[in-house]
Amino acid sequence: MFWGEVIVYKLKIKKYRIKRKLTEKELAHKIGISQNYYSELESGKYDIKLSVLCKIARELRVKPNVLFKCNKYKKL
Repeated sequence: MFWGEVIVYKLKIKKYRIKRKLTEKELAHKIGISQNYYSELESGKYDIKLSVLCKIARELRVKPNVLFKCNKYKKL
């Protein structure tokens, strides 16, 4: 996985969280992790585990692959 791809999916997680009108704290609580850890995942500080990504997708009511979808690859 390229670094640019990681940024794309993390930005999409935030986009869908905001669309569902959830705070970081609310979403973190729903998936069973701390708000601080969730914030670090969303900001890109840590890589996200597939199991956590699936929980996030379920709460955001999207398929996990939607969070990975990328129309263009950009070099950073």
